[in-house]
Parts: sequence; structure tokens; C-alpha cells
Amino acid sequence: AIKEEIPLLIKYKSFKSKHAVEKIYNPYLLKEFRNRWFLISKQKNNNSLITLALDRIVDIDAMAKSGFSPHQGVDFERYFNDVIGVTKSERDRGQKVLLQIDRANAPYIETKPLHSSQQIIHRAENGAIIIRIDVVLNFELEREILGFGECVKVLAPKSLENRIQYRLKKAVRNYELDSSKNSYEK
Repeated sequence: AIKEEIPLLIKYKSFKSKHAVEKIYNPYLLKEFRNRWFLISKQKNNNSLITLALDRIVDIDAMAKSGFSPHQGVDFERYFNDVIGVTKSERDRGQKVLLQIDRANAPYIETKPLHSSQQIIHRAENGAIIIRIDVVLNFELEREILGFGECVKVLAPKSLENRIQYRLKKAVRNYELDSSKNSYEK
């Protein structure tokens, strides 16, 4: 459908909705992230790009080729260069993100960069490093940072630092509430 420029009638059930919704989409690109595939498309009569997870598609039918609307203004060869994952709008731009990585994880981050824009800004005597990546602030970036737990600290931007701090405090509260019972016993 992408190659032949054929619009698709897609019945889609997002994780957030109770029921599947059927709409017409113009497909533009398939993108993989962490062994999950996504369709980058535009809903008919809407100019914004939307990302659909293929595993959430309930049903799909080809429509008349004459109804296809090519997308203007986005170079899909470069569209995801400033993003970790697939969550991005056309208005999103990469921002300077500074992360402090502890000594134990510094070699890992150096040999397996978080993003292609990664630069080492500072090397501490204790082996810790500060890196810079230029990426869109999104859910996948947050998950990547949170995956390192106490080993990474966000230094900039302040909005990302606040968001990670909020999510970590919320996680701690999960363990502080009535710790005498397991959650499955409640």
C-alpha cells in the first residue's frame, strides 16, 4: 500500500480505547522499534502524521487508489534522525539533553550510545561521564533513562529532569504504600 500509494481502511484499537475505531489512512512509512512495527500515516482529512502500532490493527482493507493523498513537507529519510523510538510529531525538534552517567555504566553507554548524536561532554576522575544527545523529548526517551534507574541523572533540560523525577517518586510510592502486603494480595 505504501509503495503503490493506496489508502487503507484500518480498524484500530489503541491501548487507551475500549473499542476499535475504523478510519481511512494514507500510509507513508513502516518503522521498527524494539521488535515492534509501526505505520507512519496520515488520517484522511487530517494533516498530522500519526503512528499506528501494527499489532493494534484489528482489520485492514485497501481503498481506491484515487483517494491517496501524498504527504508534503517531510523527508522520511531524515524524519526520525532526532528521535529515540517512534513517538514524534512534525513540529517536534531535537533538544539538547545532558545526562550524567555513573562510573559503572559509563563504559556501556560509551560503547553502545543512546543515540547517534551522543557526545561525551565531560569525564570525571571517578569514571563518571556527562553526555549530550540531541533528541525529541518523548516517552521512549523517558523509558530509556528510567531503565538505568539510579545510574543516570538528567542535567538538562529542566522539563525532562522534572518529568523523570516525578516518575521516579511515583515509582517509589508504589513500594511505600502498605509494604506489608503484596499488590496481588490486595
